[in-house]
Amino acid sequence: MNPASSSTSTHHLRRAAHMALVAGAALSTVLTMLNAAPAAATTARTGTPSTCRRQAEQVVGEFRPTSLSSRHVIGATRILARGRDAHGVPLPPPLTNTGKWEFAWDQKSHIGPGSRHGVVRLTAHTYPNFAGTALGNRLLARLRVGQVLVVSGTQGRQLCYRVTRRVSVRANKSQSAYYATGGAPRLAILVCSGRRRGPGDWTRRTIWFASPITQ
Repeated sequence: MNPASSSTSTHHLRRAAHMALVAGAALSTVLTMLNAAPAAATTARTGTPSTCRRQAEQVVGEFRPTSLSSRHVIGATRILARGRDAHGVPLPPPLTNTGKWEFAWDQKSHIGPGSRHGVVRLTAHTYPNFAGTALGNRLLARLRVGQVLVVSGTQGRQLCYRVTRRVSVRANKSQSAYYATGGAPRLAILVCSGRRRGPGDWTRRTIWFASPITQ
């Protein structure tokens, strides 16, 4: 065999082996990425607590709510059963140091967690900057679409909701969706927002709507 030809063949073999190694490394990287993708997707979906996943397999009857929590937003926060004012508007929590960190539930609506229809109506206070902070301020800063609300109540019952919508409306506009008594069951939290014009007088309302977790 011609030495030059042998040298050329050896060079080609070495080049082919090198290319095969490079291709193998690239394939290994791609496979690693593909294998990792499902894990990343699973992690993104694990925002649902195990109690909520078990709940989806059970029938939860309607109950009176007593506390609400949401991971990375608020710990277990008391819910007060409240009536309505002379105009039929649901009463907020008391204007006290304790009340500013509590929810109020519209007891007169007779719609509680586990109801088959209508909106479970909650409210909370927002405080102006010069007066410190309150539950409404915390929700405005942290509560986002996709986060989970865990509502606990009487007889140890519990129901989880996922926030599906956050809307901001002018204070003088209708909030009919918040007061709905029909349609699919959901929970709504309403707080004052926008600019404060005076005591209890804000330019906007922010409402979060959440649906029961069923899977």
